[in-house]
Amino acid sequence: MKFNRKKKCEAKSKLIDHQVIRELRLELGMTLKKASEKLEVGAKGLGAIENGRVCLDKRRVEEIVTSYGLTYLDFVRKKKTIEKGSQKRKGRSFVRHVLTNHDRRSYQKIITKECRVIKSMRRTKGISQDQASKLCGYSRPTIGHIENGRIELSLERIRHIVHTYGYKIKDFEDNMNKAELRDQVIDSCFGKIKQLDDTKLDIVKNLLGSL
Repeated sequence: MKFNRKKKCEAKSKLIDHQVIRELRLELGMTLKKASEKLEVGAKGLGAIENGRVCLDKRRVEEIVTSYGLTYLDFVRKKKTIEKGSQKRKGRSFVRHVLTNHDRRSYQKIITKECRVIKSMRRTKGISQDQASKLCGYSRPTIGHIENGRIELSLERIRHIVHTYGYKIKDFEDNMNKAELRDQVIDSCFGKIKQLDDTKLDIVKNLLGSL
């Protein structure tokens, strides 16, 4: 991905868009170097973007967030969050809160049923996280972040993942209604099988062979 370096802001921009781009990268736990490789620009080039020395339009923003495995909607949501924080800082009663690593979304695990279902559907298809990365167009770490609850799952993102795994959205909805997911049942069965002695294992083998 190449940016037109001629199109630069005359002075260092104070636009919030640049701050949003930086915050999204940090939330995904990506270094400047790693993120710049995804964008096919140098680390200095991405640094110039984040610092407001390169102007941003919607097309450029979409290219950047897509390379991070996110959507433009994620950018808009993050921008609104930062804007609300900026408005609070203007008030006299505002108390500055410095974010720690654990405050950041990328350091929090909020494993919802949606996360578990997405992971289960991938495992049921026998798709590795590396393969899922290629299918979805997301980075390998992003797949892990999604399944571990570090990235919010919007309906748009769920539809994209489900379809690239070869399912229909109804399959996802059916799994959401299950008390126990298929891969969890399989894992539980394997765990019990490993504890059986040889005699009982032969019985289970014959039983499975008759099904």
